[in-house]
Amino acid sequence: MNDERPEQGPGRSAGESRPGSRPAPGEGADREKAKEQREGPARRGPVKPRRGEANRRGEADRGNGYGRSADPRRAGGSGNSDRRNPGPRPRTDRGSGGGEARAPTGRGFGPSGRNPRGPGRSGPGRLRSGAERFGSGSERPGPAPGRPGSGSAGRNSGRTSRSARRYGDPRSPQRGKDPRAGGHPNRIETEEKFIFPDNPREAALRILHDVDTRGMFSDRLLDGAHSRGGWDPRDQALLHELVKGTLRWRGRIDSVLDSIVHIGILQVQPWVRNVLRMGAYQVLFLDRIPPHAAVDESVKLANTYGHPGTAGLANSVMRRLVDEKDTFVLPQGDDEESLAAWGSHPRWIVERWLARFGPEATRALLTANNRHVPVGLRVNALRGTREQLIERLAAEGVAARPAVFSPDLVWIDAQHPPGRLAAFKQGWCTAQDESECLVGRLVAPQPHERLLDLCAAPGGKCTHLAELMGDEGEVWAMERAAERVQSLENAIARLGTHSIHAVQGDGRSYAFPMPFDRVLVDAPCSGLGVLGRRADARWRKTPDILREMPPIQLDLLTAAGRRLRPGGVLVYSVCSFEPEETTHLVERFLRANPAFVHEAANGLLPDPVVDENGFMSVLPHIHGCDGAFAARFRKT
Repeated sequence: MNDERPEQGPGRSAGESRPGSRPAPGEGADREKAKEQREGPARRGPVKPRRGEANRRGEADRGNGYGRSADPRRAGGSGNSDRRNPGPRPRTDRGSGGGEARAPTGRGFGPSGRNPRGPGRSGPGRLRSGAERFGSGSERPGPAPGRPGSGSAGRNSGRTSRSARRYGDPRSPQRGKDPRAGGHPNRIETEEKFIFPDNPREAALRILHDVDTRGMFSDRLLDGAHSRGGWDPRDQALLHELVKGTLRWRGRIDSVLDSIVHIGILQVQPWVRNVLRMGAYQVLFLDRIPPHAAVDESVKLANTYGHPGTAGLANSVMRRLVDEKDTFVLPQGDDEESLAAWGSHPRWIVERWLARFGPEATRALLTANNRHVPVGLRVNALRGTREQLIERLAAEGVAARPAVFSPDLVWIDAQHPPGRLAAFKQGWCTAQDESECLVGRLVAPQPHERLLDLCAAPGGKCTHLAELMGDEGEVWAMERAAERVQSLENAIARLGTHSIHAVQGDGRSYAFPMPFDRVLVDAPCSGLGVLGRRADARWRKTPDILREMPPIQLDLLTAAGRRLRPGGVLVYSVCSFEPEETTHLVERFLRANPAFVHEAANGLLPDPVVDENGFMSVLPHIHGCDGAFAARFRKT
């Protein structure tokens, strides 16, 4: 289970300055006031983040992901999240407020490929044109350009844009939500009330900005956009591709942009930074979007969400990308810095994988995490068979193919949001990855048994357990947070299971009436096994998570063992393959709990997903699905 839970109040991102500052009265105050009416409040220097915020979403590792040092000035950017909260203006010759384009002399990028700080440890190799240059990206079907973005450069730049009037000014705090006073609602409410423009590029920009500066989850924001309704299917597909593709390739894109923007892309105002990232993704990865459309839309968005100076910056950078995209080169070395830029992952993650897997396997793993991930749908065995589900999906115009390792799962293309499918609404299936689906088979529940799922939300595994036992028996599904219990109850009602009892409480201390036959601990974890499916997560993670999670996981596993009858089965699973959360933790548990013995997964799961020690071990570059680990124990 991923550790990503809804957090309280997005507030400011680390490094952002406080909004609302006004010039003091005195000489020149009237002139300053007039200027403020045109441009927003006077710029002040950045303030220190509130205690506990400085590295809340992993700003330092975000910098390392681009092959840079962990200098907070580089990693966190300038923090200029909006016009009324601008932070210091970068000094440029053009005075645009966003930096200016420069000759591409960045680290290993640009026509020359020279590094101004000296030769790299490995020379870059030239890339070929088209998708072969920067990797494959799925294109929007049919004629490419979408509806033009709102706003225009030039004469209307001093006015409130049509987009701002209709959707709210992105450069200002929400009315009644003072970020200085911590007045933002909690993250779930913010995402549910998010107002999406009907232009797919502008909607994508809003999502990218909030993922970048507020740490929001792209999947939830995309679900909200899709549920708005009224989308043309091509626009919906474009929105999904722009968000997922830009996040997936953000590290490589930033490396290219760093060679053009002289102050570095992380120092550019956040709205414009994400305009440039999204525009670069279209130029470098999507062959069927005309370059002029990508340039034009990027300039319009930079003007709408910035000012004429940032629109000029966008125009300059985007035209350079179009004119020189055939000459950009990428580092080809096997060192962590080169692989982090090439594979678009934070450097600290690449360092770990290089030390463990070696260069060749690390490249394969990075490649697997950057592929287009399909959506898994697990058939509800209480309704029918996998073959019947495939037929129902075909009737909706959705092609589905059986999974390789799980007999309960089919794959569909990600452009079909599960929540909009009739088969999903009618309870015929639920969204789940193949590696998650294997965990239920490892538990192997039997009819009339009593089961406990200690960390049950959002309900994928506990409903699978109920289905595997024919809905005959008891499944206690525990969650601490009320909103997550509600998501459990929604899944239970939709799938029509009757044996599941959703209970709010802490499973480590809850007073259960009697011991259980089987207990599943799908523990919160680093989520480093699902970075392909959740591309935004790789930019939030920090190395600290691998020190923070194991004590929690061990505590949950130990508590689960106390709830089990003698002879009962205990299964531990995480969506990670890092040793601290997997094999090392199992060793610690067995040393501290001699009443338990490890049982090999052989015979319960297909041989390819069982390692030499009898653990379920799934790796994205080997098995083609999310990374995961599971171990089975029996209480003697």
